[in-house]
Amino acid sequence: MTGQQWKKFRQNFCDFVAQLVKQCQYSIIYDQYLMDNVISLLTGLSDSQVRAFRHTATLAAMKLMTALVDVALVVSVNLDNTQRQYEAERQKARDKRASDRLESLMAKRQELEENMDEIKNMLTYMFKSVFVHRYRDTLPEIRSICMAEIGVWMKKFHQNFLDDSYLKYIGWTLHDKVGEVRLKCLQALQPLYASEELKGKLELFTSKFKDRIVAMTLDKEYDVAVQAVRLVISILKHHRDILTDKDCEHVYELVYSSHRAVAQAAGEFLNERLFVPEDVGATIRTKRGKKRLPNTPLIRDLVQFFIESELHEHGAYLVDSLIESNDMMKDWECMTDLLLEEPGIQEEPLDDRQETSLIELMVCCVRQAAMGEAPVGRGPNRKIPSVKEIKQVQDDKQKLTEHFISTLPPLIDKYRADPDKLANLISIPQHFDLEIYTTSRQEANLDLLLKKLHQVVEKHHDTDVLETCAKTLEVLCTDGNAIYTRCDVQRSTLVDTIVNKYKEAMDDWNCLIEGAETPDDDETFSVVNSLKKVAIFYSCHNLGSWNIWSSLFKDVVEAKDGNRTLPEE
Repeated sequence: MTGQQWKKFRQNFCDFVAQLVKQCQYSIIYDQYLMDNVISLLTGLSDSQVRAFRHTATLAAMKLMTALVDVALVVSVNLDNTQRQYEAERQKARDKRASDRLESLMAKRQELEENMDEIKNMLTYMFKSVFVHRYRDTLPEIRSICMAEIGVWMKKFHQNFLDDSYLKYIGWTLHDKVGEVRLKCLQALQPLYASEELKGKLELFTSKFKDRIVAMTLDKEYDVAVQAVRLVISILKHHRDILTDKDCEHVYELVYSSHRAVAQAAGEFLNERLFVPEDVGATIRTKRGKKRLPNTPLIRDLVQFFIESELHEHGAYLVDSLIESNDMMKDWECMTDLLLEEPGIQEEPLDDRQETSLIELMVCCVRQAAMGEAPVGRGPNRKIPSVKEIKQVQDDKQKLTEHFISTLPPLIDKYRADPDKLANLISIPQHFDLEIYTTSRQEANLDLLLKKLHQVVEKHHDTDVLETCAKTLEVLCTDGNAIYTRCDVQRSTLVDTIVNKYKEAMDDWNCLIEGAETPDDDETFSVVNSLKKVAIFYSCHNLGSWNIWSSLFKDVVEAKDGNRTLPEE
């Protein structure tokens, strides 16, 4: 039954079974009266047509087995101790040996061995008479109970339960049609695979059911998929050779999943399989002798992985999968060194595609670090951030601002001819903590950035580049910031340039039209692009004080009425 009262009742009921066995563990459970009656009662009820009896009796029987496993472990420890004491006594010289002590230890050993046999018999009987019938019960809750408890027995009492005659039941149930039951199977296997001591006993099981576990990483139930990925990570750690490249590729693709928990679990798998820090051998240096940072080979691998995935609009998804589990995602210096520093003798230079991909990933990292939010479309939606998360975002924002204040102008310079790279780079200041410009005395770098933006707007006609410039300038000119006046002056100068170009282009055009001449390609290009810049800047900035509205409106109306032809665009 649902509800707090029954949830509590269920827990108390399970505790009662455990407590009963614990209280009786030294003698009563071996008197062939209490246990025989309890076991036959539960065995009978677990086979009932009445669902409630079947469910409750199965739960009690499984918890009874778990309690008996705990007793078996105590008996096992006592047996080992008694055996050791017996051996120690027996090896004493004849005159120092206490024969009565030897006899009592021998009797105690025999009693413990009988007790152990008795418990094993009870466990075997209950396994065959309850578990074997109920693990495929029509009711999923009953199947779940069986899978959860068999996992406990295998972990605690692996000498008895961790072999293929028991493991096969979990393997078969991995195919269950109900997600909750499949989840319980994976959760039962997780601690077994995470144990160095037990890995040898799982080899046959792994070879038989590995394909099924890998397939479950694509399970339609997200909780099951996450657990399956975690299990594959454990298999990778302890049975590295058993996963094929194809198995791994199955999991790799999940970093682009729309479900955040699945994607982040796949990110952890990538960290374990691909992004493994190398042992530092020879130090690699750039052309001018700067030492490359340890994350350099990993970031190169990340770029290659992104290119080979062929999902280039999904960089933000890849970043979100890794940003919380791998520190290379916020290693700004390492990324910008790869872009700005000439490669040394031992290094391959990055090709154009690798540079484009690295810049895209770097900007996605900057955006997520500064905002602390998962990309749009990747659920489930985040809860309200904690104080710790808010502090993390503030720290990240400060660090990335301090780094890019000085490295961004040379980056813009280097890639000024490439619109794709440029649009990405110019968006970075939108995520700055702008106060750092004044608190760190970085006004010279601010002037340099504003100058670069001016040059880009003058020279470029690419819509993305221009829109990003307008937006970045809008952020830099946020009213109330200490840098506002400085940025506003530069903005006015830039808008002057744009407006004058527009006026000149329109005057030339109108003269030609009035003189009944046909404008050539250059003049058409001039009108179209000067208008485009005005339009783009109008969308982010108030151009009211430049008084161009009336002439813009007149041009459009006249073109619409057919009194003047303007280019379609």
